[in-house]
Amino acid sequence: MTTFQVSWVNGEMSLNIPDKNIEAAVLPRELPQLDNPIDSVKAALEKPIGCPPLKDAVTSSDRAALLITDTMDSLMGPPHNIGPYLLDQFNAAGVSDEHITVLHAAGMHGHAGAREKLGQGWLHRVRYVEHHPHKAEDLAYVGTTRMGTPVWVNRLVAEADYVLGVGGCAPSLFGWHGGAGIILPGASGRDTIRHNHTYILMDRPISGWGPGNPQREDVQDAGDLAGFNMKIDFTANTVFAGYHRQEWPIAVQYYQEHAMTPVEPADIYIMGIGASENLACLYMKIEAAEQAIRENGIVILVCSAHHQPDVSDWSEERALQQTIDSTNVWMDGGETSNPDEDPLKLDLLARFRLMQLPLSRLAQILTRREGEPRSTCMSWSHRRAIERGRTFIVTEMDEAQAYSYSFTYATRSFDDALQKAFNELGKDARVVVNAPLLGNPLPPQNRVILKTGESVS
Repeated sequence: MTTFQVSWVNGEMSLNIPDKNIEAAVLPRELPQLDNPIDSVKAALEKPIGCPPLKDAVTSSDRAALLITDTMDSLMGPPHNIGPYLLDQFNAAGVSDEHITVLHAAGMHGHAGAREKLGQGWLHRVRYVEHHPHKAEDLAYVGTTRMGTPVWVNRLVAEADYVLGVGGCAPSLFGWHGGAGIILPGASGRDTIRHNHTYILMDRPISGWGPGNPQREDVQDAGDLAGFNMKIDFTANTVFAGYHRQEWPIAVQYYQEHAMTPVEPADIYIMGIGASENLACLYMKIEAAEQAIRENGIVILVCSAHHQPDVSDWSEERALQQTIDSTNVWMDGGETSNPDEDPLKLDLLARFRLMQLPLSRLAQILTRREGEPRSTCMSWSHRRAIERGRTFIVTEMDEAQAYSYSFTYATRSFDDALQKAFNELGKDARVVVNAPLLGNPLPPQNRVILKTGESVS
């Protein structure tokens, strides 16, 4: 018997699992730290993947756009000063500061504190713009992707002669961040983002799925339509740079090999989230669990959810409108001192209410673009994974409330949940354990295997 400890409301909970059933344990991968990020950027820019170096790609008459995501903006200013370094590289290639625009490309995340994170010590050199996907006057139509997504991007990107982006590559709800994601959703219009996000309806693995993911192929097409030249991606503990169709798959593969645990589909996947107050902790984690079990397998979610809000008094219409209202507030940078009016909190409550709807209704909502897909997609994705993964939950939540989120079985006892799973799947059922939840599982269908010199288009 092996015991795994997870945090709980009053101390810890012990998860006792027979040794003979444990096929694998998902553990965090210890990687050397990226000590000096600017040195890694310099090395990546010297030999970019699939495109010429910056010094050979621009001329003195070019207008350049430097795109920065909200996940990496804190590296641009002091102490790392990657932003001024990149401006200096443009200058050395002949492009003056007057011809450079820095665009904070945060999609529909808003720009809270962006200037402070970027650091004011270098932005005075160039034109600085924060992208607002809902402002039609700031957008230019550049065409339609092969999947039929109409692409509007920030006009400054569409009109630039050279576009360089800085972001990060890691798993996301829609596959992976990185690559041309800085164009879509980063610098795209709201209608483009909405259209692309609804591809989450496809009945195929999405979260953690890299090259070959149709939603990501749509993103790559948008990148090309926007004239995206080079991407710099921080990936695990390294940096890659190059043309997004060739750089991004390599970045994904590196992250998978160095920061994830390969697993084969198990009969039972135990996900020990622990003493989380509510189900907001499911983001991407429940999707990963559903992908890590075989057909008709069982996920055992250990999650206290001791303060799971009661949203039974919310109407469906109120929840849908709140997803729109919250998104509008944070895209416009609005703030409130009243916690009851916090747009993030209200959006979370709306998503909880929508998660209680049947999948058939959630599919209608996404198809008809009711509410804001940025939020409704999460409700759909979580509910689908809970149902398809036949998810048991060990929780402090009220039992009736737990069943409203489509959990197959709710209990306060882990031993009870595990025994019920063994009764259904057999005493020899294979178990993968991720408890406490510190590592990232990598199921076979999501693995990227590239041969030397190979690229994924």
